[in-house]
Amino acid sequence: MIRMPQVPACLHALLFTIVSVDNSFAQSLPQPDGYDTLNLAASVAPAPYDFAILGMKPGMPIEEARSIAEQHLGEQLLPVGGTLQVTNPNGKAFRTELRVGYETPGVDFFLRNQSAEPYDSIQIDVSTPATGSIVTAIRREVRVPASDGPDAAALRAQLEGLYGPPSEIPTSLPNPSGMWALDLDYAPIPLPEPYDPSAYSACNRGLPNAGRYEYRLNDQLAGDRKCRAIFTARHEANGDTITMWFKLIDYNLVVQDHDAANAQIDEKLNAAAEPSDMKL
Repeated sequence: MIRMPQVPACLHALLFTIVSVDNSFAQSLPQPDGYDTLNLAASVAPAPYDFAILGMKPGMPIEEARSIAEQHLGEQLLPVGGTLQVTNPNGKAFRTELRVGYETPGVDFFLRNQSAEPYDSIQIDVSTPATGSIVTAIRREVRVPASDGPDAAALRAQLEGLYGPPSEIPTSLPNPSGMWALDLDYAPIPLPEPYDPSAYSACNRGLPNAGRYEYRLNDQLAGDRKCRAIFTARHEANGDTITMWFKLIDYNLVVQDHDAANAQIDEKLNAAAEPSDMKL
């Protein structure tokens, strides 16, 4: 049972920045004086499904996923993090330095949108220390010369060979995409018969596109959710290049991490304030 604040938290500030730090530690970051710490409170079992991106999957320790990604890229990922602060209306605050993920350096707006140069961008979202700093989501965006990449039909055939039929019929050219979804019991979500694309969605609309911690849980995650995990793929052929996008998110892990972290944050917000000793 999550202890919610006796009064709702009124401020949630998490400033994400790419920082260059010593990568020898993962999520349990050293905290400045006066900051709070999230402690391991819940263990998460490995995900029992086949979805993966470059061998990485949700539930994997972040150190293992980083090793796979960095070996593939031939360079180190950059950590992404910032300061999380949650303050209740009485002014009591929980403040902590938090790592939320890692990403490929140097892949910027210009490279993506104003260039035809190949690139391989990997983003890994990581849970808080409350659930052990595990992977919650992976996103990969890769551009290759058209001569080196599959066409849309070949990519779909490969994915169906791995994961079976998609849970939603892929969108058509010029940017075909598909989604494979699992229900809360890990079972694949099949297309209904008959299928009406205007009225059917395998998962709730409005689910987040990332697995990063947020104090305020996404409304669709907090409600009656149909999907536990999703894998999506999109293909775009543009002249001499092919760009592909892959996304894998385990929403159950996102919710479990939210509950474990919020229980510790709310415990402090609910506690009586100690008088300060400031010289007045």
